[in-house]
Amino acid sequence: MPEKPDSPGPLRSQVLPALLIGLILVATSPLQPRDLSADDGDKTAPAVSPGQALVERSLRAYGGEARVLSLNSFVFAYRIQSLSRPDSKPLSAKVYFNDSDRFRSEVQDGDRKVVTVLSGDRGWVEVAGTTLSRPAKQLSPLRNETLSLLRPDLLLLIFSRYRYSTRITEEGQPLEQLEVTGLVDGEYIRGRLSINLDTGLIDKYQYEIERATRSGTGIFRGEVRYLEYAEIHGLQSPRRVLSRKTGATSQITVTGASLGKPIDPDLFRERKSPSAPAGQP
Repeated sequence: MPEKPDSPGPLRSQVLPALLIGLILVATSPLQPRDLSADDGDKTAPAVSPGQALVERSLRAYGGEARVLSLNSFVFAYRIQSLSRPDSKPLSAKVYFNDSDRFRSEVQDGDRKVVTVLSGDRGWVEVAGTTLSRPAKQLSPLRNETLSLLRPDLLLLIFSRYRYSTRITEEGQPLEQLEVTGLVDGEYIRGRLSINLDTGLIDKYQYEIERATRSGTGIFRGEVRYLEYAEIHGLQSPRRVLSRKTGATSQITVTGASLGKPIDPDLFRERKSPSAPAGQP
């Protein structure tokens, strides 16, 4: 059973923008202390739990909650180098996120390009000129994993519980840790955020995901290290990321990004595979 948060906290007074619908959760908002006035009498400001205070401080380090929530469309280009297979050639990738339910991933492996698209409740994969329909729930884990790699600031908003754990020193860096839990697209996630005490930015995200498979419910574990950040359009964004999953370790290097700009809607429209000419099988 997940542990209870430091304090209950009220539900958010505003709905998160459409971007977060794909990761829809009931998120708690850190309570803000306010100055007392003469009308308050013996009233006191509501207490802020250590977990809530840390979330709020980290959001400010990323550029502020308003800035984080305003970015409901963004594009990232990056390179993926497998460290598990150091002799392999790097892959190039580009991903598009637009509003609540539109996601596109383009991965180039030599001459082979794989395009994965989620558009509303429909999904498909395009390979070698052929379009293959896929259930949206089958593709949403890819979208959510990609979000965690490129937008760690959203990890401060999508979970239902944030509980302050402890302060540690790791590789010479002082870190404060939050235990997080929540239901994301029908998958239960337990995780830990390690936040750099000096910068306020997330240094590491460790997670366990309960995922339905053909053979039953499986547990998938992983770790993401945000090795380097850079400011992009007022948002602190990862430039280099290390991703570890069972049997695979990869380094992601961001080569380009665009935040808050319009995206061509045709990128999220399905292209039908060409019909065979008359008389041909």
